[in-house]
Amino acid sequence: MKRLAALALLIANPVLAEEKPLSDIDRELLLEKLQEIQESSNSTVKGRFGVALAAFKRARESDAAAHDLYLNCIEKVRFEDQVKKASEFRDWKKRHKERTDSAGFRLALRHQLNWLVLTLEAAQVKDMTSMSARGVSVLEAILRDAEDLKGQATLLKDNVLNSIFADAYSVNNVEVAGWPTSPLDIAALYESVILPPLRNPESHTALRSAWLKRIENEGTLLEKWTNEASADRDRKPGFEKWLAEGRHNLTWAMEVDLFRNGDQRGAALRMLEHLKKNLTHKSAPTWIVQFTSLVETGEIEEATEEEDTK
Repeated sequence: MKRLAALALLIANPVLAEEKPLSDIDRELLLEKLQEIQESSNSTVKGRFGVALAAFKRARESDAAAHDLYLNCIEKVRFEDQVKKASEFRDWKKRHKERTDSAGFRLALRHQLNWLVLTLEAAQVKDMTSMSARGVSVLEAILRDAEDLKGQATLLKDNVLNSIFADAYSVNNVEVAGWPTSPLDIAALYESVILPPLRNPESHTALRSAWLKRIENEGTLLEKWTNEASADRDRKPGFEKWLAEGRHNLTWAMEVDLFRNGDQRGAALRMLEHLKKNLTHKSAPTWIVQFTSLVETGEIEEATEEEDTK
């Protein structure tokens, strides 16, 4: 202990450090101490994760539990941590009662917590493939509740690590590469987690099924939560535009993916049919260039800007 204290004094005093460099035993003791600190830090982080996960899992079980945890987290982060009076929190609850007491908001909190749990669990696995089925399950649970969640899209599109829950439990700095931190980031979920392991000749049937599910999910989201509507009819221009344009772009991307990953003949025939049916689509010139390149070389030659805008 005396030697460690002397070592700490040496490091703290630049002048002494210059006069006497670290000896081999000093380095050994310092590395040992750093390892102890690292192990303590890891233990602290693991314990914090455990506490947070347990709290989030309990709260996602019911609308009331999710709402109670939300209020507790608001009180801690925005009032207690900022040394504000309890009366200020009570005033805040009164001002926000109409929004935070709504059934839709409470349900949205449960879905947010559910995705936060998945995100924290994803941060602890090396292979995201194991999270695929659960990710789709949680996403589709949200889509099934879409009617009851109208008005809550913003909350469910937000990064769950920026939520009041993550802030209150100090898990907002979690690193989770390859996992979407928003429950409604459908493109990221499929591109980062679900589709990659299926991109091989043996799995092209499953790859097509996953793509079709992705297209279905994106369409459902737009159909249910498009805020635009014409004045004279119950129409949703945003969704209709997706049906006319975006859906066909995704269908084309699916067939390109299948062509590259084991289903060349089937994909080529479907691409040809897709082109025949959608010659007026603004992306048709690009599709033709890509299709020609795929058939000739197996690779895609990108269309020039001039060709793409014809």
